[in-house]
Order: sequence, then C-alpha cells, then structure tokens
Amino acid sequence: MVGRHPREVSRVGWETTQNKALGIQTHKMSNQSVPYDLVPFDSLFELLTRGKEKSKQLGGEVLVSITSPLAGKIGPIQFFKAGRQTDTSANYWALPTKGSWIVGIGEAAKIITEGRLRFKQTATLLQAICRSAIIEGNGGLGPIFLGGFRFSSDTPWDATWKEFRDGLLTLPKWMISCTPNDRRSLTINLVLNGASDIVSLRKQLVAQSQILFNQDSTTAHSTSSPSARVESAADGWEENVRRVLVAIRDRKLSKVTLARALRLRAETAVSPEAVLESLTANYPECRIFAFCRGGTSFVGASPEELVSVDGTVVTSTCLAGSAPRGDSQATDTEFSSWLLSNEKERREHKVVVDWISERMSPLCTNLHWNDAPYVLRLGNVQHLATRFEGNRLNESHVLDFVEALHPTPAVGGMPLAPALEMIQKLENFDRGWYTGPVGWVDGNGNGEFAIAIRCALLRGREAVLYAGDGIVAGSDPKTEDHETTMKFKPLLTALGAL
Repeated sequence: MVGRHPREVSRVGWETTQNKALGIQTHKMSNQSVPYDLVPFDSLFELLTRGKEKSKQLGGEVLVSITSPLAGKIGPIQFFKAGRQTDTSANYWALPTKGSWIVGIGEAAKIITEGRLRFKQTATLLQAICRSAIIEGNGGLGPIFLGGFRFSSDTPWDATWKEFRDGLLTLPKWMISCTPNDRRSLTINLVLNGASDIVSLRKQLVAQSQILFNQDSTTAHSTSSPSARVESAADGWEENVRRVLVAIRDRKLSKVTLARALRLRAETAVSPEAVLESLTANYPECRIFAFCRGGTSFVGASPEELVSVDGTVVTSTCLAGSAPRGDSQATDTEFSSWLLSNEKERREHKVVVDWISERMSPLCTNLHWNDAPYVLRLGNVQHLATRFEGNRLNESHVLDFVEALHPTPAVGGMPLAPALEMIQKLENFDRGWYTGPVGWVDGNGNGEFAIAIRCALLRGREAVLYAGDGIVAGSDPKTEDHETTMKFKPLLTALGAL
C-alpha cells in the first residue's frame, strides 16, 4: 500500500518497488562483463522463480533474499557512490572502530508509518514481510531494513524534510556489509508477486550490477570536500536559553534540551561521500550514517547509541554532560576531571541514567550499568557516559526498546511533556530526523539504533546543520552557546566551513 504525505492522511503501509524503472542510463559498457564472480546470478534467478510460484500460492507478495560472500575489497563509501549513480535511494551505516558497515542501494520495499504508534506499526509490518520470505545464503546479515524516525510526530512539519517521514525504513535491493571480523557479504532483495516478469528482472539486475561493480566506479575517490560558508545563524539562542532557565526557576520543569539550526551554502553541490570520508577520518568511534532520498541526504556521526540488540544481548549508552577537549594532554585531563566532579553535569547525567534504567528494565533481564559515569573522548568534545547491558526477553524487539527509550532526557528534557511543549514553542525549525532514532533492524528483532546528533541535511548546494544542549539549573547562556558551537564542528569541518 502506497503511503502519502504524513500531513495528508493518517495511514501506514509498505510498498514494493522492484518493478519500477531503475533509472539506469542505457549505454554500452565496453569491455565490461557481468561480474558473475561477485553476484550469485544463477542461484538468484532460480530463487526468483520459486518466489513467484510461492506468491501465486499465497495470493500475495513474497520477499526473496539471497546472501553470498563478497569477494575483493570493495570500499563502503565507493560502493555507496556507485549506487547513487543508479538510484536515488541509498543508505550508509558504519562503526569504523569496529570495522563494521552496511551499505544499501535501491528499494525492494519500504515501510512508512505515521504518528505516535510508528514504532509498533513498523515492527508489525516488518514481521509480516519477513514471515513469508524465502531467505537463502551463506552467512551475512540477511535482509536488513535501514532508516529512521522523526524526533516527534506531534510537532509541525515543514518542507525541509519532505523526503523523510515520521517513520521510514527501506529494504535495499542491493546491500553489501562487513562484520568486525572482516567478513564481507552481498545481499540481494526483491519482492515478487504472481505477475512479476522474471525475464525483465534478470535484465535489470544484470544492468545495474555492471554499474555497481564497475571497477572504475567502485575504486574512484569521491569528490573533494566543498567550501561552504554560513548563510544564517541568528536564532535567538541565548534568549531561548534564558527563557528555559526562567521556567526551571519557576519549577515548571527541570531540563529542556534545546536545539538550533545553522544554514550553509557551498560553492558547488555538496557530496555526501566527501562528508562521510571526513566524518570517518575524524570521528571513527561514532556511528557514521547517511540516508539519501530523492535529492536530499541526511548525514552524521552520532556518538550516542540508543540501543543495540544482538541475539539475547541488549546494550545502550547514554551521554549527558559535556566538556571541550584540551589542546594538550594536561588540559585535556583537566577538563575530564572537571566534568567528572561538576555537580551540574553529574546531575544532568543522572537524570538520563535513571530514565534509561527504568524503561529498559521491563524489556530485559540482568540489566546492569556502571555505578559512576566514565568520560568518553571524541575528536572535539568529551561526554559523561554510562553503558547499560542486559538480556532481552524472548518477545522483545529492538523497536520495543526504541519506543520505550525515545526521546531520552538527553534530547528532550524532564518532565517530558512540558519540555516538548517548550521545544516546540522556542525552536523556529522542524527537527525532522534530528535527535530521532536512526539505524537498522532485521526480521528477528535484532538491530542497532543511534540518536541522530552531529548531523546535517544536504540538498544541492545547501546544508542545514543541527546541534543542541541540555539546559538545567545553573546553565549559562554563553557557555551553552559555546557547547553547541563545539557540536557543530564535525559537520562544519566536513563541509569545509572551518
């Protein structure tokens, strides 16, 4: 069922796209042979026939998915770039320090959900797709859905985020992945019905593979970083902080995580690949992501794991409380010591720890976390951090944890309802997916989601950067201004504005 714009109608749906035009330019590829050593075409075509027959028997659509080892050392950013030559839908997810990544190109299916029940609806629709699937292959992750969710489905929507929805997860047609042990895999996903034209699908897949695995396109370096400049920055930030502090003083709430947006314009069209390269080089301990829809890309480097589910193990890491990095080891250690001993920062951090522990407990057993926060050092900032780990209950789905945890006080505030009301009142922009959950999920309820921070929305020559900070009693407007400036730095650097 095809979903419409979230403000036009309240409905959910998943739609298949395997029979739509792939947008491949028809041209002769001289001396270019079909990469049979990389793509398991023979097994795939047999699987397509089986899938079509099963769809006839069931009277509905059937997902077919095949995974095989990926030979060679195709780089994730290079494959991502090659994929964007063939399709406007592309997804990128990587944790460089662990050597793991997922790159998805095209859409076999997508799940669109709207409103406050978007997490439950997404899990239900995803399980329905996978229930009748034919999944074969050797190792790998199997069929994976990638995407994200808006920070709030209740806040006003604007056209800046027109390519993104309250909830949008995409099952890529082509996906390559790598696990921490450097095991690389290729997964191909298609959704078939009784009328699917297998011959046409064969031709489309062969043509697209010639572009995706063309040595020139997968080894070429991406374009250089753009040279961007700030176009608008006046947003009344310090005045907004003061208004929050008045509300805190009047005991209307205890914390509001206030955000701001920064608009940049580059001399030429901004390449998401160049941004990904910069973020990977400078922030390898973060989850590097890109979600491309139409001509818009949402990219970032999030240091904050919302939740990960791997088999029975569930983990979450909360970050709250910030300090700058020092320009020497001595000053760096001095900032760390200040962060660990500062009463305001520790109080802000404890609010988030209490929130996460309370909401994870009903969904898992053996939940434990470090008694005192530790300092997580990133390239340009350091945070107080607490890591949680437990065992999920049998029926717990990664999206159950996402729904229970989002939004944490780290990105919303406390109490939540009045904090969200103040955010909507003071912020003069739509957060969209900023501070929302982004990541991936499989058919077994495993997955990984981060909070979308340290990020930007790219469209043509324009970029919108987002950053925020938690305002509590004792916050100082000028200090909070400095902290958001620090948080803009990863994307400002990647965009050549620093």
